[in-house]
Amino acid sequence: MPGSSLVRSTLTVVMNVLFVLALAVTTRIVVEFFGVLAMTTLGDAVVTATDFFVLPLELGGPRTPYGGYFDLDAAITVVVLMLLEWMLSIVRSRA
Repeated sequence: MPGSSLVRSTLTVVMNVLFVLALAVTTRIVVEFFGVLAMTTLGDAVVTATDFFVLPLELGGPRTPYGGYFDLDAAITVVVLMLLEWMLSIVRSRA
């Protein structure tokens, strides 16, 4: 079916975008975990660029021995993004 192919292609693109967003937010978690990384220009750029995608749950996070903290909001965001990607993969396999 021609329509089925378009739906599968669209879902694949959306799934890839969700994966890239999860990867970016995971990078943010690593940068914030190591406080020295967060103080660099590149680290600040990563945190600023991903601010829009992190769920505003206001959970904070524990301090790390590396001068940073574990961002619980970002971690939950990664889980949500990966769950959405997984659910879309189920929909795509049935389309």
